[in-house]
Amino acid sequence: MASDTDFLDDNLVTSSDYIPPDLSSDALIAQLRVPPHSIESESSVLGGLLLDNGAWDRVGDLLIDSDFYRYEHRLVYAAIGSLINASKPADVITVFERLQSEGKADEVGGLVYLNALAQYVPSAANIRRYAEIVRERSILRKLVSASDEISSSAFATQGRPVAEILDDAEKKIFAIGEEGSRLKQGFHSMESLVTQLIERVEEMSKNPNDITGVPTGFYDFDKMTSGMQAGDLIVLAARPSMGKAQPLNAKIKTLSGWKLMAEIAVGDSLASVDGKTSIVTGVFPQGVKPTFEVKFSDGRTTRCCGEHLWRIMYRDWDAPKVVDTHKLIEMMGKVRYKNRLWIDSVSGDFGHANELPIDPWVLGCLLGDGGLTGTGSVMLSSASEELLGRMQERLPDDMELVHTSHYDYRMVQTHRGRVKGVQGLVPNPMRVALQALGLSGLSSEEKFIPELYLLAGKEQRLDVLRGLIDTDGWVEKWGSIRLSTGSQRMANDIATLVRSLGGWCAVNVKQPYFANKAGERVAGLPAYVCNIAHPDPQSLMLMSTKRSRALSERERQKRPTVSSISPYGQEPCQCISVSHPSHLYITDDYVVTHNTSLAINIAEHVALAEGLPVAVFSMEMGARSIGRAYRRLNWAN
Repeated sequence: MASDTDFLDDNLVTSSDYIPPDLSSDALIAQLRVPPHSIESESSVLGGLLLDNGAWDRVGDLLIDSDFYRYEHRLVYAAIGSLINASKPADVITVFERLQSEGKADEVGGLVYLNALAQYVPSAANIRRYAEIVRERSILRKLVSASDEISSSAFATQGRPVAEILDDAEKKIFAIGEEGSRLKQGFHSMESLVTQLIERVEEMSKNPNDITGVPTGFYDFDKMTSGMQAGDLIVLAARPSMGKAQPLNAKIKTLSGWKLMAEIAVGDSLASVDGKTSIVTGVFPQGVKPTFEVKFSDGRTTRCCGEHLWRIMYRDWDAPKVVDTHKLIEMMGKVRYKNRLWIDSVSGDFGHANELPIDPWVLGCLLGDGGLTGTGSVMLSSASEELLGRMQERLPDDMELVHTSHYDYRMVQTHRGRVKGVQGLVPNPMRVALQALGLSGLSSEEKFIPELYLLAGKEQRLDVLRGLIDTDGWVEKWGSIRLSTGSQRMANDIATLVRSLGGWCAVNVKQPYFANKAGERVAGLPAYVCNIAHPDPQSLMLMSTKRSRALSERERQKRPTVSSISPYGQEPCQCISVSHPSHLYITDDYVVTHNTSLAINIAEHVALAEGLPVAVFSMEMGARSIGRAYRRLNWAN
């Protein structure tokens, strides 16, 4: 009777295939360039399955018939799989019958070869490892094949661009890598899963913090989900930055000025609510959308679409909430919220550092009680010795105050314009500076604050406001600060100045009357009264008499509360996302508003606040734009 090895001679490796020590198997394979394979492992897998059909659960997720190197092994594995998946036994006889019904029994060596496979391995105990070896060899063969194809493409490009060849090579290797991931997969017993779940629940119950995963930075979301848990796949069901937008002609505050929304680009540095770094990380056009005009209690306004977000506060809330414009309109319709929802105010920590031609406090005083008409020296009227003393300290060294009459003083040069070696009189530098700023010769109803000063750094802007209040402002007995001017433009500039410093300023028009020579009551020029509130009122003035009347801090702060929201019309809109941790940016009239590009904002919070690594794959922004924003953000931090 023939032994098993007799019919394995042509099909399996036996002792007769012994290779001398000086010619190893790897060396021979390298010489013959035989594709990587392991006949022993393939035979062991098939033999184990024929002995124990239950072993299919350990290899079925790992192997497919094409993973086998030998053609007959592919046929046998496919037949075994079809029987087991049909809940039928798969042994030597049943597999032979299945192959015979398909006309392939002779191709695998018939019943004799199947019997030899069944006897090749004593048990199916190590079948998982045999299957892994088969799978590894299969991946290596595919890698060899792909490498040959890539090499051939590189040698014979056939006119194809190099970029296309690279893409094709990358796809081939990536596809093999995806298939290789099956090596890491496998079945898990329900017992182990339940045990892990119970342990996780116990761990969460002992954690005093509600957030057991990675926080996203969105409070309500984290509270509902306990943060992002390991292994979570979270899908955002929305188009990129969907809806949340402002008109293209809305103004956005940068570090040194204003830009239209249409001009904003990725990487731009923006002014922020608290002085922290804020970089534009995304720009998303939204097309033409219905917009609303949002008006606040001190008169400032801005426009946005109905889905635009607002970070609002209410006296009974523990923390701010983020709602869209539609929700804000709904809340405004309720009595308890009407005129009681407010937005953040800026800290004022922004502005350019350019040199200013006139000391900002001096300019504020001149705009308040100075005479800008004329062509020579500049006039100032004041009865305050303290103010006159401060003025002399702030003037350039070659200038001084000279009393003319009553409370009037002139700012003149100490050399009175006569400089040795210079023919004629040297012009008054204060007058020259006023002319350069466009202020010289203006009457009281024509005055304004030059943009150079409105956009200056925080301390410079604060000094302009101090000069105005020190000369032309007053403090009511209850602590409110007021300032009156005959110039509407000046009043609007003062409101802008106060709001840029985190204050509240409403402008009211007052109609004065006087009696003419005939004794008739006649209307005079309108007066524009600026009502000013600030978290630190005493910081807005230097004069001790006025500081003593101002409250150190108000019991009830005046805040920019939402007063009305009304439809405006259809406008082309755009949305931006910013890197600031609060997701806030500054728009028209120093209105602090919210942006969101949810996925990017979450990624920024996890990276910056939690200190964890984050990978972002973007199909919206080009690599250059992302790199520019990333570089500026890192430099700033």
